[in-house]
Amino acid sequence: MKYDAIVVGGGPSGMMTAITAAQRGKKILLLERMEKLGKKILATGNGRCNLSNSYLDEGCYRGEQPGFPYRLLEEFGLQELIQFFESLGMLMTETQGYYYPASFQASTVAETLIGKIKTLPIQVETGFEAETADKKKDTFRVYGNGVRYEGKNLVLAAGGCAQEKLGSNGSGYRLARGFHHRVTDTFPALVALEGKGSYFQWTAGVRNTCRVTVYANGEKIAAEKGEVQFTKYGISGIPVFQVSRYAINALRRKKKITVMLDLMPDMPTLKETAEEFRKYCGYKNTEEFFQGFLNKKLVYGILKRLGIRPEIPIRKLPAKDFRNILQMIRRFEIEISGYKGYDMAQITAGGVSTREVVPETLESKKLRGLYFTGELLDVDGTCGGYNLQWAFTSGYIAGRQIGKDDTN
Repeated sequence: MKYDAIVVGGGPSGMMTAITAAQRGKKILLLERMEKLGKKILATGNGRCNLSNSYLDEGCYRGEQPGFPYRLLEEFGLQELIQFFESLGMLMTETQGYYYPASFQASTVAETLIGKIKTLPIQVETGFEAETADKKKDTFRVYGNGVRYEGKNLVLAAGGCAQEKLGSNGSGYRLARGFHHRVTDTFPALVALEGKGSYFQWTAGVRNTCRVTVYANGEKIAAEKGEVQFTKYGISGIPVFQVSRYAINALRRKKKITVMLDLMPDMPTLKETAEEFRKYCGYKNTEEFFQGFLNKKLVYGILKRLGIRPEIPIRKLPAKDFRNILQMIRRFEIEISGYKGYDMAQITAGGVSTREVVPETLESKKLRGLYFTGELLDVDGTCGGYNLQWAFTSGYIAGRQIGKDDTN
């Protein structure tokens, strides 16, 4: 049997491609290496599945061509995504600009998509590892599990390298290279950073709102604000994830990476307030005094880093030491030594070069009938639903093109 399209990858972009094309009367084969479709969806948004976001600007997506996704998002963005899921009987709800399924369960999203697939001319093969693919005359051929499938079009929607246990193992890059497509450097993104120093043993477990500023060889390259999680190896949390791409990219280029944390970003009068408190809290020791400002583990870590004895009465603390403590609260410096791998990353940075893809259709510029969607492309978004929105958007665009009459 020859299908109208073979879709390799049963994640959000692959399922969207299949549904969109099949709704236009096309016969689709959907291949997934895991035992079930949509496993990666189940892990998104801490199991709640943050599907999209009401906020969108030029900084929400990154890549060799960071502006590449925006034209397509104008065609199929938040409102179109809401309408799509409502057409499948699933409501979406908004919380501070973040959009979730109304059930706040990622399983609802996966089951809604799978339920629709079952009603359409889509053949699903799970547990299928696509080993190689080629094109002979007007037919794409995909090989794996000892069989060969044929289709008029081929969509590579196999994801990146992040979280292999959920399905993404980088195999899509191998297939893309087999069709002579360039794959830009890939590395983990939206991931925790590792730091040098023994002081993490004292701060591990703390969650603290910080301003996070990243410097590469002394030059500021990124900044975010939010709740940072201190770990035994370094720092984690959403603001760290947001800046991790820039830090890792520079680190891979052998630059010295420093993260500066303002531990009290919402306290502009820190110096004046601390000096005022010192006047009538002289009965406290230094550690007790600064616990009135910060988590006690952070206070202890700062004092240990500065070599200041915690038990010194605050009234006897030398002025220089007092200033140094306040300065470290404002500039808690961490030298970055590394980062966590793909198994802990939410997304892969890099991928199939968007310069070799038709922007309006996501069809290959090199080979007619070949399409790329989702994380496989060199498009990665920040935290907040942007990567799932891109997955659905790109899947819709490719599926729509395939779903047109035989003029593509």
